[in-house]
Amino acid sequence: MASSTAKNGEAADKVGRHCRRFWWVWLIAFCLLVLIIMIIVVYAILPAVGQKELDKTVLNLHSFTILDPSPTSLLLSLNSTITGAGGIAAHSRLDPMEVIFFLENHKPIQPFMSLQLPGIKGGSSVPVITTNVTTAITSVPALTEFSASLLASETLRVAIRGRTTLRVGKLRTKVNYNEAVTIKGFNRLDGMEIEEYTLLNRQADGSNLAGKVLIPNPTVFEIQMGDVHINMSLNGQALGNGTIPGLQIRPGNHTYDFRARIQSTALAPLVTAMGSGKPVVLDVRGNGTDINGVSIPWLAGPLSSLDVKVPLKIRG
Repeated sequence: MASSTAKNGEAADKVGRHCRRFWWVWLIAFCLLVLIIMIIVVYAILPAVGQKELDKTVLNLHSFTILDPSPTSLLLSLNSTITGAGGIAAHSRLDPMEVIFFLENHKPIQPFMSLQLPGIKGGSSVPVITTNVTTAITSVPALTEFSASLLASETLRVAIRGRTTLRVGKLRTKVNYNEAVTIKGFNRLDGMEIEEYTLLNRQADGSNLAGKVLIPNPTVFEIQMGDVHINMSLNGQALGNGTIPGLQIRPGNHTYDFRARIQSTALAPLVTAMGSGKPVVLDVRGNGTDINGVSIPWLAGPLSSLDVKVPLKIRG
């Protein structure tokens, strides 16, 4: 027993002398081990876990405003929240990033606009708000396709993509922001109705009919559309054309002023139909839109391909 104890003591002294003599070797080995662990965390674990947690989040759009539209640019405002963050994502932050928007099912991907988003902090419900950001139109054909889908569809899927830095304390890693949201569309302006109408003597601008038109907007979009021009017909007979001046369509059901120029040959049939007590439904097709005389092609095209049945509200 004494011999065993002596041997153990001798071994311990030997290890101690070794450690004192080669302490720098052990220090280097320890530092290398820490470095390897940090490399694994930063370059393998953190990117994979951070990306996985970020992919679980959900973007909720509350409002999307498009003002000052032109053939080349837009003034955008976005009000949204990101929910569903857990794990690393709930305790991290994302640097400001530029995101692109495109129709999810469009192949190949063709962005129609981009938007600079502010930095985003982690949390269970994080507001993401931008106000009056001027952005260039990425592709007029792609934006025209999006506008047509927004006007004609009951719902549509829009994808949002960006790349930024995720920061967790002193650690950081690059991540991709990939989101696809289902949004309500205008559903071909279903429910549009002329609520008020008055026949006028021919005015200086040529109009002889004025009134108010109800335009339902079930979407989160508010869009400045400018002077919207329309062609009207009744039972296959052309009536004339009209204008909804300075239209800025807002979410919800709202009425807007309109004026129309009814052809002289169509005036009598229209008056007869209005006085019959029977439902009168006009066929309305867009005929372009402009702001201060400048045509907005990505709005004008979709409007010109949209046919809408618009009833005149029966007077009691």
